Amino acid sequence: MLRRLWKDTKGNTLAIFAAALVPLVVVIGSGLDLSFAYMAKAKLQNACDAAALAGRQSMDGNSWTTANETEAHKFFDFNFPDGTLGTQNPAFDIDQDPNDNSQIIGIASAAIPTSLMHIFGFDTIDIQVNCDAKRDLGHNDVMLVLDTTGSMTNSPSIGGDTKIVRLRNGASGLYRALEDSANGSITRFGIVSYSQTVNVARSLKNRDILKEQSYNDGTFTWSECDVWWGYLYNCESDGEVYDTIADTPYIGWNGSKYGTTSFTHVGEKTVHIDDTQWASAGNTTNENRRDFRKSGDGCIEERSSIGQTVSPVTLLQTVSQNDIDAVASNGNDTTYQWGRYDPESQEGQSSSACPSESQKLATYASESAFNTAIDNATANVTGYTYHDIGMLWGARFLSPTGMFSADNPTSHGVVPVNRHIVFMTDGALVTTGSTYSAYGIDNYHDRIDGTESLQDKHINRFHSICDLVKSTGTTVWVIALDVTDTDDIDDCATSSAHFYTSDGSDLEEIFENIGRGIGNLRLTR
Repeated sequence: MLRRLWKDTKGNTLAIFAAALVPLVVVIGSGLDLSFAYMAKAKLQNACDAAALAGRQSMDGNSWTTANETEAHKFFDFNFPDGTLGTQNPAFDIDQDPNDNSQIIGIASAAIPTSLMHIFGFDTIDIQVNCDAKRDLGHNDVMLVLDTTGSMTNSPSIGGDTKIVRLRNGASGLYRALEDSANGSITRFGIVSYSQTVNVARSLKNRDILKEQSYNDGTFTWSECDVWWGYLYNCESDGEVYDTIADTPYIGWNGSKYGTTSFTHVGEKTVHIDDTQWASAGNTTNENRRDFRKSGDGCIEERSSIGQTVSPVTLLQTVSQNDIDAVASNGNDTTYQWGRYDPESQEGQSSSACPSESQKLATYASESAFNTAIDNATANVTGYTYHDIGMLWGARFLSPTGMFSADNPTSHGVVPVNRHIVFMTDGALVTTGSTYSAYGIDNYHDRIDGTESLQDKHINRFHSICDLVKSTGTTVWVIALDVTDTDDIDDCATSSAHFYTSDGSDLEEIFENIGRGIGNLRLTR
């Protein structure tokens, strides 16, 4: 019987299957449960990474706050909501790296219920991931080009503090967001305050200023004309030269406006300064270029476009890199010299304005020192809005190949310097033909070439400068403060992501966001 039983193979498969069922269940169950665990771990890692990046991005400089931690948890919860792939007990902790305050570190964990392995006593599979994020600010040169025209003394449409006060209070957000000196990052800030000209002479050399220049002397000849639909004809000169136009009906330069009278500017006067010291106290006859530069009222008249005639001043609607970079080689090199903005010598203007002194690129040891520089640069709030002159001098102060090249290195060691312009205005470009600006008095001097309207000429120059600056790798950020029509300025920004509008209430937040956008945010693991 035993020999027959030994030779009988019927039912062997069932026995073998029964014996193999247990290890088969282990293999399949572990494979199934581990696949769910791997998928859950991948989602957990993505959520952890997103949270770390969001938390680091929300930081001002290297300051880690409860608000930053809340921002990180918000992103984690969004990317890994409770119950994702059946997970239980998700946990996420994030904090500043105690050994590197520019980095934050996170740990996320969860438990995956098993589907088959619980038969063998394994009810859950624990998963855990780590995530680190760091923002390498590197080295940055940041030039603020700030509108300090008369309208900045008004409150925005929401009321409350004036726009200039909101600017002064809000700009500190940029400093806080970029403060990283403890980690070797070098960030310099420069400030150009602009209206219808700029105050930059203190940053120049004697050789950069003209010794002699012409000003309108306020003499005119008059003609009596017939008028039809705004056109003047049958004009007859009265043969007289007048020293004032104040008491005569205004028609327009060379008869270009409405009315029955026209005038033509006929004279200029030359004002000379030399390089000698003033002879004595109260002597203003021998004024010199050095004293003009250091006077604090060093506003300028813009020079001719490079390659154009110097006298009369001739400006093109397009701006070249040479227009930004070229500098006089000596005190007699008039091709590259700027004129003095001198309302007392000029006659016939309807208004004049000189903003506060602009500041070259410099480091600031504290937020209060930075705030003081902003306050000083925005102290004089007056004049009309000539975007082109502000942007042009922002580009000149920032250029690593121009007159300030010795102070503007392209790298510190092997780490490159990133260049940024933050341009802020509260309105569209505003010009008037009778205003005395960096371009003279347009009605008399007509220095910008072309047949377009005065407004379009200045807008074209502004856009040309913006395009040129962006082509050099400089990032341009634009803030439109309480502006309803942004058509003239939005294209100046590097992209739509670099353009901000503000009603004034969130100006500090916008400056912070710009600061957080500067530098390289990356995962470190």
